[in-house]
Amino acid sequence: MTQKHARTPCVLGFYKTICQPNGETCGGILITSHLGRPIEFQCSLPIRPNRTQQTLYGTTLFSFLKGELIAEALRDKLSVKPDILFVDDMEAVSESTWGEIPVICFQADTSTEEQMKLRNHTVFVPQKHQAALQEKLNLLDQHVPETADLREPLFRVEQALQEACGHAA
Repeated sequence: MTQKHARTPCVLGFYKTICQPNGETCGGILITSHLGRPIEFQCSLPIRPNRTQQTLYGTTLFSFLKGELIAEALRDKLSVKPDILFVDDMEAVSESTWGEIPVICFQADTSTEEQMKLRNHTVFVPQKHQAALQEKLNLLDQHVPETADLREPLFRVEQALQEACGHAA
């Protein structure tokens, strides 16, 4: 007998990419309940741009890989979409990739209008996501314990990626 589980009241997403010394980049996304318990995990295969791609994309290569190519592939594989997505790398933030899902980046930007205080952290929130985030922050405040470390799941994703990529060196 299959029992369908109700959606948790606040679903959080944690997206992280890692760059290996051999030039490969891979990414993973952990979807958790409001209590930090895993609901779903997806990771990409390592991607190594060739010399032509490096030349053509130039300085935009890593923001394309992290914020679009890998992120879109992982987003499309998710069976549960997060209410809020947390990242810790500005190159992983692409406003077009996540649509209406507000993205919060722990790596603060120099733009003060897109910075805000979230619990004990100064975070960057793209202008496009600021209005949607206000509604989602109510969910966060209601369901996620104040003592919860919102950065910690990103470390779990990093460890899982290192394991999945076989500690590529």
